[in-house]
Amino acid sequence: MRKPLLATLAAALLALVLLFAFSAWLFSRNLGEARRKSQERMAGLALYVGEHLKEDVLSYPFALQPPLFPSSYAEEQGRWLARLTRATGLERAVITDSAGLVYASSHNLIASGEEIRPYLVDTALFAAAARDERPRFTPLAKIDGVHFQSLYWPFILRDKRHMVVLESDQNFMASVEQYRTYLALASLFLTAVFALLASGLLVLDRKVQAALAESRRNERLAFLGRTSAELAHEIRNPLGIIKSSIDVLRRKYDPERRQQAFDFVSDEVMRLSRLIGNILGLSRDTPLEERPFAVREALEGVRDSHAGEFPGIAWELDVPPAFALSGNRDAFRQVADNLARNAAAAMGGAGRFRVALEEDGGRAALLFSDTGPGFPAEVKARLFEPFVSGSKAGTGLGLSIVRSLCERSGWTIRLSGDAADGTGPTSFEVAVPREKIAMEKKR
Repeated sequence: MRKPLLATLAAALLALVLLFAFSAWLFSRNLGEARRKSQERMAGLALYVGEHLKEDVLSYPFALQPPLFPSSYAEEQGRWLARLTRATGLERAVITDSAGLVYASSHNLIASGEEIRPYLVDTALFAAAARDERPRFTPLAKIDGVHFQSLYWPFILRDKRHMVVLESDQNFMASVEQYRTYLALASLFLTAVFALLASGLLVLDRKVQAALAESRRNERLAFLGRTSAELAHEIRNPLGIIKSSIDVLRRKYDPERRQQAFDFVSDEVMRLSRLIGNILGLSRDTPLEERPFAVREALEGVRDSHAGEFPGIAWELDVPPAFALSGNRDAFRQVADNLARNAAAAMGGAGRFRVALEEDGGRAALLFSDTGPGFPAEVKARLFEPFVSGSKAGTGLGLSIVRSLCERSGWTIRLSGDAADGTGPTSFEVAVPREKIAMEKKR
C-alpha cells in the first residue's frame, strides 16, 4: 500500500509543480510580449513625432531661433501634441533640445522655455540617450500612485540634436506584474499545503501499517492461544512420561552414565518441553503479580543456571545489588534467560554476555549486550514477530515472548545496538519507567 501511495503523491505533486511552472512561463511570456508591444508603440509614436516636426518646420518660412521656436509656433505644436496624447492614450509628450530645454509640450505644467529635468523620471538615462543618440526606456516608476514608463527618443532637427520625451501610463502592466507575483506566492502556498497534506497522509499510512502489523501479530497470538491448550495436553504430558521413563531406564541400565544416547534423548525432550513452554508463555495474557525484587540477584540466578549448559559464555553484571524493580521476578528471569540463550546461540557458545544498568533522571534501562555477529538486515524489521529468527536452529519465539512479557510488565524493549550490515555486536535495551523502579533494598 505504501509504494502506490507514494507514487500517487509524487505524481500529483509533480503534476502540480508542472502546472504552476507552465502557468508562470505562459504568464511571463504574455507579459513580456505585452511590454514589448507597448514599447514598440511608444517608439513608433516618438518616431512619428520627430518626423512630423521635421516636415512641419521645413514648411514654415522661418528659421529656428536658437534656442527656441517662436512662441506662436511652440503653442501650435503644443496643441498638436495634446491632441496626439489624447488620441493615443499617452500621458505626456514633450520636445526638448539635447540640454533639456523645452520647445513644445502637451501639458500645461511644462511650458516652452523651461527646463524639463525636474520632471524627468530618470535624468541619467535622458543624458545617456542624448549623448549616445540611442533611445532609452526607463523602468516603471510610481508617481502619486500611478505607474509610468518614459521613452527618451533622440532625433536631428536642422543639424541639432533634439529629444522626444513620451510618458505612458503603465498601471495595467504594473497590475499584471503584481498579479503574477501573487500567483507565484499562491502557487508556493498551495504546493506547501499539498506537501503538508502528503506528509500527513504518509504519517497516517505509517500508523495504519503499524496498526495492521499489530493486528496480524494479535491474530497470530490468538491462534497460538487457541492451540496452546491442545499442545499442553497432547504433547507436554507425554513428554513428561518420556523423560521419567528415560531417567528410570538410565538408573537401571546405565548407572555410571556412559551411554550418551540417554543424554541425547533427555536433551531433546527438554528442548521440546521448553518449546511448549515458550508457546504457552506467548499465548498467556493474564496479569502478572508485581512485587519488588532485586535485579542483580535475579540475573545471578539466570547466570548460575546457564553455567553448566553454556560454559564458554562469560557473564558481566554491571548492576548494583541495591537496584530493585517492582514487577514479576519470574517474568524478568524469563526475559533475561531468553536474551542470554539467544546471545549464547549467536556467539556459538563462546563469548561475553554483559548486563549493565543506565539511569537517566527518573528512567532506568538495562542493556543486554553480547559479542555475537548481530542480526541479518532482513530480520531486523520483524525481529520481535513470532517465528522470525536470525538463527537456522531457532524457533523464532524467544524474542516474541520477551516483548510480550515486557509489555505485560510495563517495560519496553528495543534493539539499541547492532551493526547496519549485521556483522557487529548486539545490544537490547529494556527501559523501565520511573514508577516501576522500587525503593533501593538495604544490603
